[in-house]
Amino acid sequence: MPAQTQAKELTGWELLRVLRRALPDLLRSAPLLVGGMFLAGLVQGLLPAVTVLIGKWTVDGVTRLAAGGQADLTALAAAWAGAALLGQVAFAARGMLQGSVADHFTVQTVARLMGKMEALPGLDVLEDPRFHDDVEILQTGASHRPLNLTAVVLALLNDGVAILALAATLLTVGWWVPLVAVAGLLPLARRQMDLYRLGWSLTLQKTQEARELNYHQRVAIRHEYAKEVRLYGLLPHLRDAYVGRARAYQRTMRGVRNAQLGGVLPYQALSLLVTAGIFAYAVQAAGTGTLTAGGVVLVITALGQMRDRLEALSNIVSSGTEHLRWFGRYHAFLDAAPRVARPETPRPLPARLDLTLEGVSFGYRDGPAVLEDVTVHIPEGQVVAVVGENGAGKSTLVNLLLRFYDPRSGRVLVGAGEARTDLRDLDPAAWRAQVAAVFQDFARFEWTLRENVTLGRAGLPADLHRAVHGSGLNAVLERVEGGLDARIGAAFGGIDLSGGQWQKLATARALYRDARLLILDEPTAALDPRSEAEVFQAFAALAQGRTTLLITHRLGSVLMADRILVMKRGRLIEDGTHASLLAAGGEYAELWQLQARQYAGQEGRGDVTPTGPAVLT
Repeated sequence: MPAQTQAKELTGWELLRVLRRALPDLLRSAPLLVGGMFLAGLVQGLLPAVTVLIGKWTVDGVTRLAAGGQADLTALAAAWAGAALLGQVAFAARGMLQGSVADHFTVQTVARLMGKMEALPGLDVLEDPRFHDDVEILQTGASHRPLNLTAVVLALLNDGVAILALAATLLTVGWWVPLVAVAGLLPLARRQMDLYRLGWSLTLQKTQEARELNYHQRVAIRHEYAKEVRLYGLLPHLRDAYVGRARAYQRTMRGVRNAQLGGVLPYQALSLLVTAGIFAYAVQAAGTGTLTAGGVVLVITALGQMRDRLEALSNIVSSGTEHLRWFGRYHAFLDAAPRVARPETPRPLPARLDLTLEGVSFGYRDGPAVLEDVTVHIPEGQVVAVVGENGAGKSTLVNLLLRFYDPRSGRVLVGAGEARTDLRDLDPAAWRAQVAAVFQDFARFEWTLRENVTLGRAGLPADLHRAVHGSGLNAVLERVEGGLDARIGAAFGGIDLSGGQWQKLATARALYRDARLLILDEPTAALDPRSEAEVFQAFAALAQGRTTLLITHRLGSVLMADRILVMKRGRLIEDGTHASLLAAGGEYAELWQLQARQYAGQEGRGDVTPTGPAVLT
């Protein structure tokens, strides 16, 4: 399950496996560009050794000329200039290609993340707090981790080739020289990698704290919180809470940085001691005549460059592990199997879409049961209202019918007679294409009004016209410059809508879709009585021939139902028409009378809606 991805630290071998998996992805993102980028990096890596050799040959040539010998210094100067020019060209080509490759790799990585989200048809993963940590890390990293890994891989190639080539030049001094130089820096590289790993672990452990810090910022700054923040004077509290948490986090990170500094210095001293020893050997060899002046220059230059390259390589490897750990989470997320999954071979949708729950029980995560042994049959075309107190399980029933979750026990069936099919055997996308819904917590996309209604689905202009007028959204459009093409949301400079206007827009979405099942979860909660009446007129027309599931507390909407289901503490306790349930004198009748008395008490104040008393939701 995605919420459990990458719970443990990755070992060195596991990081190598991550790299082996990431490299083919990098190559597939833009094969020609990646090939050109690696070629430029290879050339760049070889050029330092070539330059060192040219320097040695030049010094030896000057020495021979001073001694009366011969040397072609013009050719050496031309070779040096050519190497310098090639280096500049390779540097420019590498930078250009690296940026292009990183762009392709980033798009591919984000697209695969979005594709994985599409492959998670359920909502179960959203319950686990650790899933939010994964999403936070993956979402924030997706914009720069591919770029960083591309740079790391290219730098590894560049510096790795440079070190090998420089080491080859040191073989002219002694076979053991490059071995000793590398060995002197290996402890430093290992220490740096350990410390970077510590920093990454703290980043993971502090994810919740980091999210809380960001949340305090959002509450203080974002528009949607502005009224309560100002009314209740929350800004001083938010600022103090942010500063206190931030300083505690800074103290933790200060300890990490101090440990990094104190841990690295001894190994830095060891590497300097090794290179100084090799330099002393070269000077002594030159004094005895076993090494030329050019050889001494080669040792000085190659050792300096090799040491710099080895330190750079160790830093790259150390910082690169952070990016690899991100890709480790990314790969684990891509590989995760959700609880609610598409069947390998989906069954076709039945011709008739009756809904049946057989002994269904369900609870969120490992919590107590929210639904217990619910059995009900809803024939296609029936309008059913679901009522009950808060926490009765009404919205959970909707979640199971939409297969956002699977029952703990029992079955949700679609179809009639022998054609009844377990909802788990249907393609979730094909099933949901038959459903339109107005949720109580509907999404508010900061797109145009048209895009908010159509949601990417092309349709006839008549369909859009019917949805806009049926929902009452046309009244909103009369006051909006740009009509359906007006942008919504302050983030992109668009207009703002009231709660009632947003609800009309959400209703238009449901009306626009040619669905066989209509789910209305408090569809008119934010509307005034006149708008509510208009919307229910549209719903009544839309419900003809369609199965309609209505969760509501308004009398007018309950009375439009063919049947009422009453839920209490996760159980279906009553099932019947409005008249039969009143006559039975049970839970429904008690709630009705309770609300009727409340209505009667409001009547004298003149603040009651014409739809009458409410059935408690």
